[in-house]
Amino acid sequence: METFVVHENGQLLDCLLKTLAGLKRTKIKNLLKFKSILVNGVATTKHNHPLTVGDKVSVLTDKKAKNKQLLQFGIQIVYEDDSIIVINKPAGLLTVGTDKIRERTAFYQTFEYVKQTDPRKRGRVFIVHRLDREASGLLILAKNMLAKTFLQKNWAKFQKKYFAVVYGTPKEKSGTISSFLAENKFLSVYSGKKTEESKYAVTKYQVLKSNEKYSLIEITLETGRKHQIRVHLQDLGHPVVGDDRYCGKMGETLKNPLGRLALHAYYLAFNHPITKKDMEFKSDLPKDLAKLMR
Repeated sequence: METFVVHENGQLLDCLLKTLAGLKRTKIKNLLKFKSILVNGVATTKHNHPLTVGDKVSVLTDKKAKNKQLLQFGIQIVYEDDSIIVINKPAGLLTVGTDKIRERTAFYQTFEYVKQTDPRKRGRVFIVHRLDREASGLLILAKNMLAKTFLQKNWAKFQKKYFAVVYGTPKEKSGTISSFLAENKFLSVYSGKKTEESKYAVTKYQVLKSNEKYSLIEITLETGRKHQIRVHLQDLGHPVVGDDRYCGKMGETLKNPLGRLALHAYYLAFNHPITKKDMEFKSDLPKDLAKLMR
């Protein structure tokens, strides 16, 4: 965080233009827009905020500023550079749009943000992977085709971990679930025999904590198939809390205490598509999931 003291009365934007001579006017306006400018410790977004001699103006570093940025519908920017953007997607939000839903998606809102923060208004965003609508957590989007291609090509090599709160307590505290997954005409996924259409899936799990009703489980994906975690935990006999689709016969007696799926993508580790540097991101267990485990 860079801090300087005001030496003459005036307006905030004029002061920033003089002091931050290396930044373009558009960049400075975006710093204001996303609450990255503090006056005497308080974030302000007004260009004409009055300054008096002795005031302290702080400019948050990129890392600190990004962590404070919230987009529409509760999307949080975790990290951003010229090639990638990592966000925290809230539960209930689609990753990409449908015929009926276009703007209320993680992709669209991130694209709008990138476009607005690009001085030439040519910002681009590409989907690398997806999260179920009902799930929350870390999601990577690429800002150019080179980054998208690298990330997707190497996706199986990267580490992906999830928190899941399930009904009951598994007998084994840790283990591996594997099966061939296929999809029926109703778009539901199920474990079955090996066929030309089915795909082999491997899920590792470890029980972290249990109470009388639920268990908090850490999931590590060996493969990344559609609805893999949800189906495999159903196969284990302990479906994810709030999973109306994959609760099987248990769904008639189980209640959804959250109104959402208790699944959160909390950990991502991968190589940066350009620098090849090791990147690692973590997201805390959401408060509503933590509440179930108290």
